Amino acid sequence: MKKLLVLLVIFAFSVSALAVINIKISGWPGNPIEEGVIKSIVEKFNETHSDIQVEWTPIPGDFRQMIITQFSAGTAPDIFYVDTFWFEEMARQNMLLPLDLYIKRDNFDIDDFYPSLVQAFSYKGRIYGIPKDFSTLALYYNKEIFDKYGVEYPTSEDTWFDFLDKALQLKRKGFETPLVLAPDFNRLIPFVIAANGELVKGDLNTGLTEPNSRFAIQFYLDLVNKYKVAQEPANLGAGWIGEAFGKEAVAMAMTGPWTLGYLRGQYPDVVDKTGIVEMPHLINHATMVYTVSWSINRNTRNRDAAWEVVKFLTKEGQKMFVEGAGVLASRKSIAAADTDPMKEAFYAGAAYAIPWRVPTPSGIFSKANDQINSKLKDLFYDKISLEQALNEIQTNYMSWVSE
Repeated sequence: MKKLLVLLVIFAFSVSALAVINIKISGWPGNPIEEGVIKSIVEKFNETHSDIQVEWTPIPGDFRQMIITQFSAGTAPDIFYVDTFWFEEMARQNMLLPLDLYIKRDNFDIDDFYPSLVQAFSYKGRIYGIPKDFSTLALYYNKEIFDKYGVEYPTSEDTWFDFLDKALQLKRKGFETPLVLAPDFNRLIPFVIAANGELVKGDLNTGLTEPNSRFAIQFYLDLVNKYKVAQEPANLGAGWIGEAFGKEAVAMAMTGPWTLGYLRGQYPDVVDKTGIVEMPHLINHATMVYTVSWSINRNTRNRDAAWEVVKFLTKEGQKMFVEGAGVLASRKSIAAADTDPMKEAFYAGAAYAIPWRVPTPSGIFSKANDQINSKLKDLFYDKISLEQALNEIQTNYMSWVSE
């Protein structure tokens, strides 16, 4: 009898263990604060769900390439980060599970997310990821420097020409380099869109040679070469835009909320002097959206369980991320409760932001991005003319964006 009882207990435990579904989730390792928060999110999920248990398995190094390799080998995690920059590549390769039926079935409130973020993970009318959080670009300015030189602060209502006038006033009054500017295509994109230009035409060839796009590129370059109010970080003794602003080598910088976290950690005295407003505009208001989704592996054997995890990660988990790591909430309801006044300009930009994703015939833009950045670098130093650069881009673009 005792032996039978023991066997029944063992059997019961075995059945119970088999009933638990294990879900692996993955992303790239964050900073220590972000890592701590995501581990807390996983712990909370596991404490509140007896039938599903989550394991966080971050992948260092080239995350995109590793996920593609694991997918081919059948070892990819059930849920993983997808950056909007390379989202279309994965959607085209059928690596991601479309979520529309789950959203409809569970009355999942997709309208609570900013539309620009949902669009960032939509392909051919279907949704393939739920945005984890996001960043936009805004204009940082150093109040102390503006006060010292008697120049009015930038505002969210400033046009390009208001912005340029304030930079020129600082320079004329003795502040050598009012602005830090990067020769990076993604930082140029808001200027192209603000001027009513286009990144690509209907045939997916480059739109950078169109008149409005050309005008925007010229204005961006003129800040460096004609008006001499801007330099790239390396010329200011800095490794990146945030460091140049933190060192007070400049009075203004166009960057994202990650810079705010950096300043609070490395240059806390500068935070008290910092104001943040929306990007200057022209015909349109424009900024960038950099965002990452929680997406489900199309080949997971546990689709329903994975969807339950995604729902948690993008609601309770997102609230914990916003409170613990200081990121921007992709849910409007959670954003409404975010009382940090220094985030206001970033949230405002979500209404008109452009996702960092350029449509291409192959879904891959990385080679074109590298080539365009190389041209921008040369343009920053007058090594080639804008006409030469645009001719080279026009001639080679389709080969850069083809598989």
